[in-house]
Amino acid sequence: MAKSTPNHHDWTLVLHGFTASGALAGMAALVAVLDGKASVAILWLLVAQLIDGVDGPIARRIITEDSSTTFDGYILDLVVDFFTCVVVPGVFLWRFGMIPHGFLGTVTLSLLLVFSALWFSKREQQDNDGWFIGFPAAWNVVVPTLWVLGAGQTANTVCILALSFLTMTSVRFAHTTQSKLWRPWNITGVAVWSLGLLIGSFDSSRLEASLLCFLGALMTIGASFAHSVAVSHDERAATALL
Repeated sequence: MAKSTPNHHDWTLVLHGFTASGALAGMAALVAVLDGKASVAILWLLVAQLIDGVDGPIARRIITEDSSTTFDGYILDLVVDFFTCVVVPGVFLWRFGMIPHGFLGTVTLSLLLVFSALWFSKREQQDNDGWFIGFPAAWNVVVPTLWVLGAGQTANTVCILALSFLTMTSVRFAHTTQSKLWRPWNITGVAVWSLGLLIGSFDSSRLEASLLCFLGALMTIGASFAHSVAVSHDERAATALL
């Protein structure tokens, strides 16, 4: 097996540094949350999402099987993602009163954290077609969307509890770039969703922001539902042949 050249090794390390920079964007978002600046926090979460969205495709192009560095890019990505996708949005929920500050809110936030930690530790997070198995703890998108939509505490709590339990199911959820089926549709849906969040971060009262968030979510969730139904049908058909 050929060894990596020093130049290739250096580019690999640079890419890991780029992935790790997502933690800086996450920390900036957390500081904004603690300062009571929801709009700024959402902008930083979008920056972190952008970093997470492009580092994977770049890594698959420049990091080969014979690359060797001290750092594991997959583990690094999980660490950064748990902070930006789970911890920061969880604090956002509590800081801006999106869930009740009492027993129910505490239980809701606790379940969000516990089930998300369990999902991140799953051995099989994706199927062979690149779809997530169970809700992928993408609270960095869900929580800002609920804030932009102006959903009340009851709706927020129900949504968070439902998605938390879905992390432990086999229901498929779209991966923006890795899902082989519906890829253009999913990319478009996420782009529309992100645009809604971007507009909403400046003015959450704008109708366009709510409509774009709703449309993007509907596109992505619709594709996920359709794929889950197809997978379930195929599994039942395979079982019937046994």
